[in-house]
Amino acid sequence: MTFPIKKSIQANHTQEVVDANAQLKALLNAAVDAIIIIDHLGSIELFNAAAQRMFGYQSSEVVGNNIRMLMPEPYRREHDQYLRNYMETNDAKIIGTGREVRACKKNGEIFPIELSVGEVIESSHKQFVGIIRDISEQVKARSDAIVNRERLAHVTRLSTMGEMAAGIAHEINQPLSAISSYAQACKNMLDRSANIPNTSAQQQKLSETLEKISSQARRAGEVIRRLRGFVKKRNAQREYIDLNVLVKDTIELAKVDTRLLDHGISLSLTTSPSPLLLIDEIQIQQVLFNLIRNAIDAMEDQPTEQVNIHSQWVDTQYIEVSITDTGYGISTENLERLFHPFFTTKETGMGMGLPICQSIIQSHGGELKHRAGKVKGSVFSFTLPAKPIVNNKQD
Repeated sequence: MTFPIKKSIQANHTQEVVDANAQLKALLNAAVDAIIIIDHLGSIELFNAAAQRMFGYQSSEVVGNNIRMLMPEPYRREHDQYLRNYMETNDAKIIGTGREVRACKKNGEIFPIELSVGEVIESSHKQFVGIIRDISEQVKARSDAIVNRERLAHVTRLSTMGEMAAGIAHEINQPLSAISSYAQACKNMLDRSANIPNTSAQQQKLSETLEKISSQARRAGEVIRRLRGFVKKRNAQREYIDLNVLVKDTIELAKVDTRLLDHGISLSLTTSPSPLLLIDEIQIQQVLFNLIRNAIDAMEDQPTEQVNIHSQWVDTQYIEVSITDTGYGISTENLERLFHPFFTTKETGMGMGLPICQSIIQSHGGELKHRAGKVKGSVFSFTLPAKPIVNNKQD
């Protein structure tokens, strides 16, 4: 005997299941992100509409196949091992966390994605759900930002060199004038020695003068080498660099500025034991150079003063380099805008020096800061992650 009420309950339950499945399907297909469900062996069980648009496959082409088909190397050969490790140890390494990886479309195009993976709880069998977002535009934007920062940094270096043209001419002119004078002296000595029987003394003087010519030529060449390296357009590259050597080279480059002599400003350096830094040498030199020149700018009308450059360890991981001037300092109303692009207190400034310096230091994992001097002036300092040198080797 059949009871109508029981039939009605069964019908209602069946309809609820149908409605729930329809709602779930609509929800999955309405999602902007790709949603893929796999079993414990990596076989694809669900491939929503966004996944079909993203990867270029129809659902029928991928369901039942291993998820590896959507991965480039090395993820393809490593994926099954990840699953086996999790099934054996229950140690989740990527489950429950988001990360950036690469995926492969049907046409072979490899593109960057943001992937988050979760386990389907209380399912009839082990299942994992992956939510995937195409981040090609974000990665391209990051890459473009880095390229643009490099271009802008190069432009500011060229602008700085333009401002220093007079100083460069003065600095190069001195050794070149000396070379010319010594060469003329050598010619005169040779002319005189032609009529002198014993020329050993003249030959000694000639040797000494030629050595002076060589020394001055090397001096001019060194100035040119530093300037060429500083303005050279190049891709960012990081290597282990001795910070103290870099600071000393930058100070020598800054000495090209004739205002140091004209206003009696001197540069003083104190350093801690030499650290190795994994940095882009030219970029960090640009930061140092910019901060030193800013300090000189702040002290133009205050003769016989010193710009102090100091490096010290702030803890076991970071070293700090500070540049201290005794100028007028930064006014309270300008402090908040100090690192804003296009803000400057100079009549001819671009307002990009400090923002670029801040961007460079942050990209190296450090921080650029300002504080007022103890009596007057300003202290600009930046930190960089570093390791001390022990027996001339990286610790």
